[in-house]
Amino acid sequence: MSVRYWTPGTGTTETDPAVDEVFRERNGAIGTETLEGGYVVKLNRADREVFGVGTMIFALFAMMFAFVALVTAARSASRSDAVNRRVAKLEAGGLLGNSVKVTLEEFTITPHPALVKSGAVTFDVDNVGSITHEMVIVRASSPGALPKVTKTGERAVGDVNEEAIPAADKIGETGDVPAQAHITKTFNLSPGTYVLFCNIDNRNGGTVLNPFQHGMSATLTVI
Repeated sequence: MSVRYWTPGTGTTETDPAVDEVFRERNGAIGTETLEGGYVVKLNRADREVFGVGTMIFALFAMMFAFVALVTAARSASRSDAVNRRVAKLEAGGLLGNSVKVTLEEFTITPHPALVKSGAVTFDVDNVGSITHEMVIVRASSPGALPKVTKTGERAVGDVNEEAIPAADKIGETGDVPAQAHITKTFNLSPGTYVLFCNIDNRNGGTVLNPFQHGMSATLTVI
């Protein structure tokens, strides 16, 4: 059932959803008379102004939300354009490609360059150290974000807990690379940040030396 209101001096009646709800709550307690299944309610000018202000406020909030959404979309598009221009500039200058030279030694792992283009990326890995190393690559924001071994077992506490890394973030590894050896591997990388690290436990009697725990890790950015 709808509410019809009339304003003195107009001689007309109108319906308004906001008015409907207010007077349904009042159960028609204000003097009314039945007209075509509804109510005819006399509203004074103050009532009309209140409903008018409410409608204006609602419309204002709707416009504000629409404006914020438009600005956010524009900024996102602007950032995308900026990234594309940067990529194009690096490619034109020969500074962005799909290959990385990685140097392994005690206890560092260094990618040259540390910024590459997404797609099939070839890693030329050289172990210039005196012991066997490896290069494991996983998708992660930083070495500190990698899960660690927390209980003594097959691995030393503080090693990277590779079993706890989500399968989707495991990209691959070189396997063991003996001292003074070279190996080439190609992995398909999507845009993002990756961590390269060596997680081999070198045991000497009761002593365990893990390169990762000595800082043998690095990040690689793919755009």
